[in-house]
Amino acid sequence: MSKKMVKTVALALTAAMSVTAIEGLTGKVEKVSAKDSTVNLPRITGKINRVSVHDPSIFEDPNNPGTFYAFGSHIATAKTYDLANWTQVSTDYQSAHNNKIYGNIDENLKESFKWAGKDDADCKDGYAVWAPDVIYNPNYRWDDGSKGAYMLYYCTSSTWRRSCIGYMVSKKADGDYKYVDTIMYSGFTNTGKVEHDGNSTKDTTWTTNNMNLKKLVDNGVIEDMKTDKCFNADGTWNHRYAPNAIDPNIFFDKNMKKMYMSYGSWSGGIYVLELDPNTGKPIYPGKDSVDPISKNVVDRYFGTHIAGGNHQSGEGPYIKYDKGTDYYYFYETYGGLTASGGYNMRLFRSKNPMGPYVDAAGRNANQSGVNCGKYGIKLIGNYQFYNQPGYKAAGHNSALITEEGNHYLVSHQRFADASRGESHEIRVRQQFMNQDKWPVTAVYENRNEKIGHYDRKDVVGTYEFINHGTAATSGTMLETKSITLNDNGTISGDLVGTWKKDDTSKCDYVTININKVNFKGVFYRQENDNGKEVMTFTAIGNNNESIWGSKFDLTDKDLVNRAISIVEKKLPKATRENIELPQSISGVNVKWKSDKTKVISNEGVVKSAKKDTNVTLTATFIKGNIKMTKKFIVTVNKRPSMITGYDFEKKIKRNEIAAMKSSKSKEKAHLVGESKVIKDVQKGNVLQIKSNAKDKKVNYLALPSDTLKNVKNSGYTVSMWVNVSKDTFEHSALFEADRVTATEKYGQYPMTRIGANLIGRINAANNYSDAIAPDNLKRGQWQHVIYTVSSNGIKVYLNGKLMVKDEKDISSCFDMTNQDSIQNTNNIMVGAGAIWNDEDCRDTKFDDIKIFDVAITSKEATYLYEGKDITKDLK
Repeated sequence: MSKKMVKTVALALTAAMSVTAIEGLTGKVEKVSAKDSTVNLPRITGKINRVSVHDPSIFEDPNNPGTFYAFGSHIATAKTYDLANWTQVSTDYQSAHNNKIYGNIDENLKESFKWAGKDDADCKDGYAVWAPDVIYNPNYRWDDGSKGAYMLYYCTSSTWRRSCIGYMVSKKADGDYKYVDTIMYSGFTNTGKVEHDGNSTKDTTWTTNNMNLKKLVDNGVIEDMKTDKCFNADGTWNHRYAPNAIDPNIFFDKNMKKMYMSYGSWSGGIYVLELDPNTGKPIYPGKDSVDPISKNVVDRYFGTHIAGGNHQSGEGPYIKYDKGTDYYYFYETYGGLTASGGYNMRLFRSKNPMGPYVDAAGRNANQSGVNCGKYGIKLIGNYQFYNQPGYKAAGHNSALITEEGNHYLVSHQRFADASRGESHEIRVRQQFMNQDKWPVTAVYENRNEKIGHYDRKDVVGTYEFINHGTAATSGTMLETKSITLNDNGTISGDLVGTWKKDDTSKCDYVTININKVNFKGVFYRQENDNGKEVMTFTAIGNNNESIWGSKFDLTDKDLVNRAISIVEKKLPKATRENIELPQSISGVNVKWKSDKTKVISNEGVVKSAKKDTNVTLTATFIKGNIKMTKKFIVTVNKRPSMITGYDFEKKIKRNEIAAMKSSKSKEKAHLVGESKVIKDVQKGNVLQIKSNAKDKKVNYLALPSDTLKNVKNSGYTVSMWVNVSKDTFEHSALFEADRVTATEKYGQYPMTRIGANLIGRINAANNYSDAIAPDNLKRGQWQHVIYTVSSNGIKVYLNGKLMVKDEKDISSCFDMTNQDSIQNTNNIMVGAGAIWNDEDCRDTKFDDIKIFDVAITSKEATYLYEGKDITKDLK
């Protein structure tokens, strides 16, 4: 879980998870007992019994074949006998003091809670027990000399960096687990003084008795931690290098002799640490080195780094060995876990437990600490087939490989239906090995259909087509297209290419070539979400994209209705940018007519007016003899006005900075602490924020508290010239708006900010967007930064050029009926933002700070950089 998952969102999610409807728990299912318990699983039709377990880890009890458990976050657990119908064993934090699996968590996890996870920081007034993984270890040796134990590894967390991993053991799968040890910690410091984080009172110094490091060093198990790379030069936590100690996954090597733990999240990435199979305790490397096979970095304490780093997206590692291919398959999840967060699973593989793990494009996972979206096969994005439910944020998966080589992917799933909020359910999908030994993922959920051979006439035809792409964090719905697999081996429709079918002993392979990319996978007949059997295909490309096809046979009227539904989803409700008005959708012709062509032309060219203007776009859809007309209303938001702006050229009185003449608000800004206006040779009078390390809300410019009070869905824009020193902390806020109360000195949520690393964020009303830019801000020179936020997401510009965008529906952030909407920020600062305990800017100069009442366009961003007035009608 990344830094963005803050207390406000986390508590709301916990509540949502706890109340998720669970359908049909009394449904009767058949228990199967066999050497390979999945071979004869019954075919499931009709309604499926649903349960909610976040971050589900699948586990089959080897001493009771055919009994499967899903262990998940918040001590939730579920059980199944058929990998389709589930029974809830416990919901989120149900019976926390007498839980079936964990017993009394206050007592049993008290050693872990000394460091993190109970009534502290982001889990104030509650718990944060996350992402357990259970494995049966036949080598575990009990005190009485007997062998074999069920081992449950879990994590607890208080902040985005301060977490720990512990484990418990039992002689049965479904309960009576006893605490053994806490084995991995993160978020500690070495500054020479007592340190706290996340508004906590706990000392994070690495020598504290609340963690295991000092004892390990004193006993000579590892080298002195003072020299470890996990510390920055000033002794603070180096999150770019070191992992967040969450999301453990336990696996054996191919010979069942060596045991490993993969773990980590965002921060320094994913690590693998060897464990002693007799005890379950870590075999810490002791010294820093390089792994001789993978060439991956080995840390004395954390183990071997295999993926991620630099606080790039990535969490929930799961590694599984497949004897059929002799590969270790490594899954992880990118993005944010909420419905709008863009959660998506990635896949790599290796011949060795420590790597190197590579993807279908041949890229090494250990390089994914920069532009992570380029790395890993993306398995599932946000998608919807026509007249079926829409799905979002599938992720934090586990995987099951049976003795017979059957593969299953298990994850939690959120939904496109806004009325379901953040509710989620377990989803199981079958996977099948393609021609290149990559597991491709079934289009629809598992109902135990058997894959087989299909006549050519069964696979020829028209399919709804989804390409899951490679976007790392996008929360938008993918475009559903239409293609036809023609009998002559060509592909026509929205895309063109070629295809072929190859029969094998178990299944029919498919190879699809589109845009010079080869996708390899299988044909598979299965039941869709409407209960109808359809032919599907699933394939993986050599560019890390996964594609799905679901066959459909629609009348011309159906095709027109489908085209209308696609436009309804694609057309924005409000905009200031040009609109793409499709002329054809899967063979349906579309003609457009605007009732205000000077605002939106018939071709979709948009021009802002002096005020918000509603435009009716009339679309005529034509297919064969079917002709249907549909009207769409799009609001074109007004041209920008400047809420407030400061150029520091007017005389300063009583530390007050007068607003620029063109500001709608005439309120003054205030110099706080030692912030001051100085003369700069390039810019004239400018603001200087100069602070000491660890200063928090000491030196900054305070903007009027009601700056964002009246913003609407059309958003706002922050524009400024900045000159950032080399020693300014990357997460220090150039601009932050949050909320303070009479009892809280530092900001609380809602929040919006842009950091010195050009990461733009909003977190309000239980929704958020993160635009994570490559940090190309050159230090020690003047550069122009723009940060826009609207109901459609965030964009960040540098020197007039778009650096990054995160497009998603965050309209709820602007919902003024919610007390946590962004309009309720009252603590608006330039040069400071301690909401995550980040320090003030150490030495940064600012000029021409401007806040606008809409999200500006790309063209206007260029104009601002050029010094033009964008509040006028610029041609």
